[in-house]
Amino acid sequence: MNELDLPNHYDDLDLIYNEIWTSLIRGKKDSKSEFHQCYVSTYSDDYPLLRTVVLRHANKDNLTISFHTDIRSNKINNINDNPNVTVLLYSHDKKIQIQIKGTAEINNQNERTNEVWKNIRSFSKKCYIVEQAPGSKSDVPLSGYLPEHEKTVPDDDVLEQGYKYFSLVDIKINKIEWLYLHSYGHRRALFEVRNCEIMNKQWETREGKKNEK
Repeated sequence: MNELDLPNHYDDLDLIYNEIWTSLIRGKKDSKSEFHQCYVSTYSDDYPLLRTVVLRHANKDNLTISFHTDIRSNKINNINDNPNVTVLLYSHDKKIQIQIKGTAEINNQNERTNEVWKNIRSFSKKCYIVEQAPGSKSDVPLSGYLPEHEKTVPDDDVLEQGYKYFSLVDIKINKIEWLYLHSYGHRRALFEVRNCEIMNKQWETREGKKNEK
């Protein structure tokens, strides 16, 4: 911070970009980070749909972020129909919002998911052994687990049955919008991507008007 209590990246696009990736990489590793959970918006026939997911991977080199989900979930159907998604992250402590627009790619029962599945903890694998698809209708409250699996973590042979429902969604980043809130004046920056490279970086006003640099 400087004498005005402003972060060093307040007026520097390159420092902002580095700060974005520092935050994303920390978010995927640290469950206490405010960037560990994020909101993913997909398209449906009637309304945009928003869900909370956990940030599982963030790769600065290939400009990709990823999350895990059940292959039977509605968000997978939405992505199959339209792979364009928006991801929103916000830190209350830092007063920073990161909005990512990109193209989603679904991995299921392939080399990538096989490698990731090996390193997932047992209680997380349990999420994928539910009998019905997420969002299935029911007349009574239920978890979706068989009674014998309700309050315990099943054996490995049972957990492995969930692998077929495990999917990893990679989001190839097309655009990053960064917003910092401060009483001295907000800062908004835009980074546009093409072929895994930053092709354009510029300042924006809060109304989205561009101020190229």
